[in-house]
Amino acid sequence: MPTPPYKLQLTKGFFADLNQIARLLGYAVQHQGRGRIPPDAFAETIGISAVRVENLSSLAVAFGLIRPAVLRPTELGAIVHSHDPFLDDLGTLWLLHYLVGSNERYVVWNRLVNQVITENDRFSTIIARPYFDDLRQFYSERSMEDHLGKEIGIVWNAYVEQSFQHLGYIRAESDQIYVRGDREPVPPYIFCASVFSYRQRFAPKPATLAISTLAGAANSPGRVFALTERQVRDLLEEVQGLGYLYVESRADLDQVRFRDDFRVPDVARRYYEER
Repeated sequence: MPTPPYKLQLTKGFFADLNQIARLLGYAVQHQGRGRIPPDAFAETIGISAVRVENLSSLAVAFGLIRPAVLRPTELGAIVHSHDPFLDDLGTLWLLHYLVGSNERYVVWNRLVNQVITENDRFSTIIARPYFDDLRQFYSERSMEDHLGKEIGIVWNAYVEQSFQHLGYIRAESDQIYVRGDREPVPPYIFCASVFSYRQRFAPKPATLAISTLAGAANSPGRVFALTERQVRDLLEEVQGLGYLYVESRADLDQVRFRDDFRVPDVARRYYEER
């Protein structure tokens, strides 16, 4: 089988417990001067098993909070910890949702957010499974049967039972059947940070991006946040007022123009300082 470009088992069956991830991030920030923080140090300090440390650190990497292998905090992770040490701010939750949901490496989370939830009025693990049939070229039948359903279930759980439930992104309609929720507003600064994240990863060279791209393209802020194009335009107008970009929507132009090479940590820091 060819080497997969994806990580099928991001959670390995463990719940996405942001309280524990916050503790792990706090320890990483306190000891970031070390060249590499060994997993055993986390396990001893936090009081969890080495297997759980591996799981939590994998999720923290997916959320953009710590660096893989060395387990030191990213610049964003250090900023988030200093302003929101418990990872319970709605802006933090929306940003983490965007970072993991827009990353194609984390294929289960990514496709659920980009395709399953956006393309169906009601969704479930059974409805979601066909969206992953192409992965059989990378994974054995046993892996697909044993692990895929568990990973899908963990993502549902993250939004209806764990910290992401506060976003109102989805809700349980009945046992194992889910629908889109009422959704808390996405703060303009967080939307802006997501726009910069999208640009950095998917369109790093152009000075402009079409509004339709930011509203509906795969992994775009509009798609990952489940926003209408009108909502995207309204948020872009607010972001323009913050001084990060220009909205050019006149004559034959329908795009945003970026002022400078602002980065996600820059905007996140300003969000926390001005909230």
